Amino acid sequence: MKKIIAVALIMLLLSLSFASFAGASPTTSTWKVYIDGTELKFAYAPIIENNVTLVPMRTIFEAMGADVVFDPMTKSITASKFPNQVQLILGQDVAFKDTIPIKLSARPKSIAGVTYVPLRFIGQSFNYTIETQGHTIFLMSPPTNTPVVDASVSSHDPTTNSTPSTPTTTPTIPSSTDLTVEQIGTYADRVVYLETVGHDGKPLASGSGIIVGSEGEILTNAHVVEDASSVKVVLSNGQSSLTTTYITYDKSRDLVLLKFYALHNLPTVKIGDSSKLNLGQSVVAIGSPLGFKNTLTSGVVSQPSRTVDGQNFIQISTPIDHGSSGGALFNMQGELVGVTSALVESSADINLAIPSNDVKNFLLRGKTAADLNALSPPPSTTQPNTNNNTVTAPSTMTASQLQSYLNQNYPTLTYQGLHLDFNWFVIINPDDGSFLIGGTMYDAQQFLDWSKYQDQNNMTWPSMIAYLTRELKNNLGIDNAYFGLYLNLYFTNQPTAFPAESYKREGSGWRLSYNFVYGKVFYDRGIFVYSLRPYDRNSNQSVPWNG
Repeated sequence: MKKIIAVALIMLLLSLSFASFAGASPTTSTWKVYIDGTELKFAYAPIIENNVTLVPMRTIFEAMGADVVFDPMTKSITASKFPNQVQLILGQDVAFKDTIPIKLSARPKSIAGVTYVPLRFIGQSFNYTIETQGHTIFLMSPPTNTPVVDASVSSHDPTTNSTPSTPTTTPTIPSSTDLTVEQIGTYADRVVYLETVGHDGKPLASGSGIIVGSEGEILTNAHVVEDASSVKVVLSNGQSSLTTTYITYDKSRDLVLLKFYALHNLPTVKIGDSSKLNLGQSVVAIGSPLGFKNTLTSGVVSQPSRTVDGQNFIQISTPIDHGSSGGALFNMQGELVGVTSALVESSADINLAIPSNDVKNFLLRGKTAADLNALSPPPSTTQPNTNNNTVTAPSTMTASQLQSYLNQNYPTLTYQGLHLDFNWFVIINPDDGSFLIGGTMYDAQQFLDWSKYQDQNNMTWPSMIAYLTRELKNNLGIDNAYFGLYLNLYFTNQPTAFPAESYKREGSGWRLSYNFVYGKVFYDRGIFVYSLRPYDRNSNQSVPWNG
């Protein structure tokens, strides 16, 4: 067991290597590609492999107005078009948009010096709508009123659909045209009900949210998700989904952006200019006060700029209540001008909303998928054992001392109410003195239950390593540790569903020691490197680290 863990974890010490792909030369073009109605001319035609359409990346991206840079050393490609940046690596099936992972339906490949990528990725990168008709591809730029924060890891590929769907978009409304309150009510489909779940798996609190990205990006107040391990969303049509992921967070401004990976093609709000609000201007709020979903109230701007506890708010007479936090405040052009956040309990109808201009600045921040448990970890996994002896300083801590510390303080970790039992083993890497830490699960049912969450969110397992990394850094000052998580089981039949390297003969059966995730934070480089396929040396993925 010791040898297996050491070998698997030391793989992270190896330099990343990437392989280019060989393939047939592009065929003579029978394809046509249109961008906003203009036919694109290119020397290399799209190709189809395994029912996935691959297109020449640089030609199309540059036609979209993006800057494309190829790094031959790392075989990575970066495309930038303000305010978005996308990056991919030849041979890897995960790309990143503004640091958010995007699962690709096929790996990028190089053919005759031309980089080919899945067509769907082209649309995801800069929020273009894609339609295909035979060998004709139509790309349509996003409406100017749609916030550019979309990114999804869904494996659905619209290029395989016979009748592509068209995402719902917010209608453009002339700023000089006032809507009725009833017409503003039609925007209720852009406001959602949120219910948070605590670490014990029980409902914790409720609030409201605003759809700002068509691929499941929902904005709410940071205090709505306080102490939550997961969040359930209910759309106006009754559809619901669960997430454990946030992608941007600002406690001081009381905002958080949640990511629901199962939601697609959602209608989004148009974000207006809160600096143009006037005293006495009519506004409409939509939210879920006291759990009453899609409640609409109307009022006026009592003060367009009110400072409370050092923060600027819009003061409104529009009634809100507990559960309205994270709801939408619209002007009479149907634009989002604020996020309803607080009320002063009095008879004066003093209610507060975060100005939309603060929201715009918040949405332009860097985005990194992270687990909600990182904001408020379960109490059972954050408090050291009160019976534990004083921890030795990291400079003198031995592998056996760290192993004892982990087994005394983290024998059980909690994820969305699941209790996950681990046995920890620690050795020291002789090359650089870093700790190589292996956590082994012996309960098959626990692993299967946890795997269901991983299927819904591919950052579930890496986020546990990220959490443990923070714990060692914050509690012990250890910042040079590799983590690998394992499943150890005995099978009477050969477990062929797992990699061949993960099991071997033992008696009349087979012993499985399956390393399903490993990772390390490189603090000097500001990145978190992890792999969900540790037996593939080219499977390393990385995201920026700000913990």
